[in-house]
Amino acid sequence: MTDSIYLSKSDFKVAQTCATKLYYKKLGYPTVERESRYTRMLSSGGFILEKTAQLLYHEGIKIQSDRGLQACIHQTAQYLQQENVTLFDAAIYAQHKLVRVDILIKQGNKFSLIGIRSKSFNTVENAEALKYRGLNLFRHKKSGRVSSHWRGYIEDIAYQTYVLQTEFPEAEIVPYLCMPDSSQLGKIERFAADFKIRAINPHSNFDDIEVDFLGDIDRLRANHFLTVVSVADEVNELLPNLIELANVYVDSLADGLRKIATPIDKNCKKCEFRGNDFDRRDGFKDCWGELAEVEPHILDLYQGGRVGGNDNPVVNNLIEQGKVSLYDMPIDLLENTVYLERQLVQIENTFNDREWISHNLKTSIAACKYPLHFIDFETAQMPIPYHKVSKDSDVGIKSYEQIAFQWSCHTIESYGEAPIHSDWLSVGDVIPNFEFAETLMAQLGDTGTVFTWATHENNVLRDIYFQMDDYGYENLELKTWLSKIVKFNNWNKTRLVDMNAMTLKYYFHPRMKAKTSLKSVLPAIWVTNPYLYQLPWLATYFKAENGKILNPYDVLSSIEISEQSIAIKDGTGAMTAYLEMLFGQHSEDEAIKQKWQDLLRQYCQLDTMAMVIIWTHWNHLVELSGRCRE
Repeated sequence: MTDSIYLSKSDFKVAQTCATKLYYKKLGYPTVERESRYTRMLSSGGFILEKTAQLLYHEGIKIQSDRGLQACIHQTAQYLQQENVTLFDAAIYAQHKLVRVDILIKQGNKFSLIGIRSKSFNTVENAEALKYRGLNLFRHKKSGRVSSHWRGYIEDIAYQTYVLQTEFPEAEIVPYLCMPDSSQLGKIERFAADFKIRAINPHSNFDDIEVDFLGDIDRLRANHFLTVVSVADEVNELLPNLIELANVYVDSLADGLRKIATPIDKNCKKCEFRGNDFDRRDGFKDCWGELAEVEPHILDLYQGGRVGGNDNPVVNNLIEQGKVSLYDMPIDLLENTVYLERQLVQIENTFNDREWISHNLKTSIAACKYPLHFIDFETAQMPIPYHKVSKDSDVGIKSYEQIAFQWSCHTIESYGEAPIHSDWLSVGDVIPNFEFAETLMAQLGDTGTVFTWATHENNVLRDIYFQMDDYGYENLELKTWLSKIVKFNNWNKTRLVDMNAMTLKYYFHPRMKAKTSLKSVLPAIWVTNPYLYQLPWLATYFKAENGKILNPYDVLSSIEISEQSIAIKDGTGAMTAYLEMLFGQHSEDEAIKQKWQDLLRQYCQLDTMAMVIIWTHWNHLVELSGRCRE
């Protein structure tokens, strides 16, 4: 075999989203995915999950990958000549198809194929579903077919089953998924602290990783939080269609790489094969040709793919006709839905290249009472139950429990005053949520307006409210405060105000296109309003290069960690930094942990300052509109 002609598990997954992408992937086209394997595995708990599962099989043999793929395939084949053997990362190649199996157990002519996944599975809920519905959690309640929530996971293990069956056609193969059981409390406090992640080659961009277990193996085997569930029936349901598709994909590889033509449509908006400054090859542009260069583009219409319904979306008909300008969307075909007003605002104000505010923005701003608090949370939901319930407890929390580890707040005490920053960050091993909420309560008090961007902060506070009961945490003052500030349903009125919802109702800038995220609204306002740079409390965020004003997030300082220059610019980066402090490669190095804390603080501080900037600008626009009317 050669490296260019096999269909791997990841190749199959990409081709499932769009068959044409297989061509771009095999040619190594650049993608917008910026996460390294290390980042993905750390954030999903993959390193520790994988090691934990392997430790449950003490007789397992790991197939080493340092000698290359051919050597892995040969080594696997040699071991599988034994009557009974357990392999980790087994490499199976059959008829131009390749898979790496997390755990493969051979007992005579029977194979147990186990895929380790970080998705949670609740064994208690599964037992109840089987008892009362006769269907497990993998299946849709009404249709009884494999649920869309699980289909990708089942297809993944089904492809491995197909390749293994191709290589061993007479064997009995039983596929399983190994996952965290979210119904279990952690039986080992600070579970992840017993694992040490290390890079074999520190210059390999963290892709060459080993995990050492430093704890008691017998205790781990008796108290682990993983469950292994058979998915044989689900795999058998999907296999016929999967085999048909896999053969089509293999045909495009086996006799020279060939592109599988796929009609362009609205789904191309999500294509990850986009060029960059280092590699100009662009899969989206290759498929769309000149239609990719049209500005403003019809794919940028707010909720444009919904117009006409899922069966016959208007945008697909227009694309087929070569009409891909935003202005090609017929106004009379826009439907009277909750999206209509926003779509009309976008089309009209993009055409006129002007900023827009609703006449209701002034009323909304006037209703907000001082002091104004702008808050942002950094959180993680980890499959690895790292934290203890309390200092004196020897019990850990559940998998995928909401962990709130940092808050940032900018407070404006009265109109015209500069914002004052405050924050809190946890670095301990006890669940931080209750101290998080108590310190936030001390900062926000019981008066004023509290601004968030979208609903995440409300959801986190709601989770903490219920966690107090789950973990027996007693603080009546905190429980009462949370009950007043949390929006539990659509009818609740609280002090929380969602600035993302305000943006959708009251504000538009052509540079935002269809997006209303904080990181889309801020640069649109920042680069087009020089008056903001004159405000003394914003001076540190202003920087221009080659006559171009930079996005404040691109101005954030980088810090050297492990011979890499690192800056946190998004929530994924913040979560990764937190996990690095807990159980990353340098979790015992206090100097490096302090660097991660510094990065977290400056990032979270900008998130709340960004909200202040937008709020300041909205006030500016309201004042200007008042003067214009006068």
